[in-house]
Amino acid sequence: MQQESPAANGDLLPDLVMLPLESFHVAYEGDQKVLRFTTNVLNGGNAPLDVTGSRAGVGDLDLTVSQSILKSDGSARTVKTKAIMRYEMVDGHDHFHVQDFERYQIRPENGTTWTGSRKEGFCLRDDGNLQGKPSRYDDADFDCGTDEKDTALTVRQGLSEGWVDVYDWYLEGQYIELKDLELPGNFCVQAEADPGHFLTESTRENNVTSALLRISDSDVSVIRQGC
Repeated sequence: MQQESPAANGDLLPDLVMLPLESFHVAYEGDQKVLRFTTNVLNGGNAPLDVTGSRAGVGDLDLTVSQSILKSDGSARTVKTKAIMRYEMVDGHDHFHVQDFERYQIRPENGTTWTGSRKEGFCLRDDGNLQGKPSRYDDADFDCGTDEKDTALTVRQGLSEGWVDVYDWYLEGQYIELKDLELPGNFCVQAEADPGHFLTESTRENNVTSALLRISDSDVSVIRQGC
């Protein structure tokens, strides 16, 4: 697994925090039964998560991602990452996503084997202000390369400190397949931010959240947050 760049003296770092999962629904993708839910990622650090994707030409499918890290003296340093951005058109997104930004898994309450694992990419942006701090990103300038599939050579995305990036339950990719699970039953659902450890942040101890659920063929209820 590729690790994030080590922190240096004077770095001001973001901190990706997975907030409790919410808005659970049993639904369908085609003929496959799935569990849908909303995830919220907070930047609880003292600096923004600031990433830029770049490519040599518009014929390249993937943009390589670098991360800009603020320093306490007001300067910044740039580090290369193993993350990539890719243009997504499914479900009307029509902009670039940081790939594999979250991972979702499910297992029976007393089981040890995770199933339904899937990684999902997102456009990183400020959706909600939780700490009263100003956003560093203007929607007019930070639109994730909307409608620029065949023109953009660089795309900048970010999440300001104190802000949350929201991925609602009805969006493309916000689900786990329930295939091969015996319903009804109690299940642990887990979501992790930056599962590949591509991005540099102050701690990874709060990148995972989970919920214990009661899932039937048509309904789901929360037993408790945390499994």
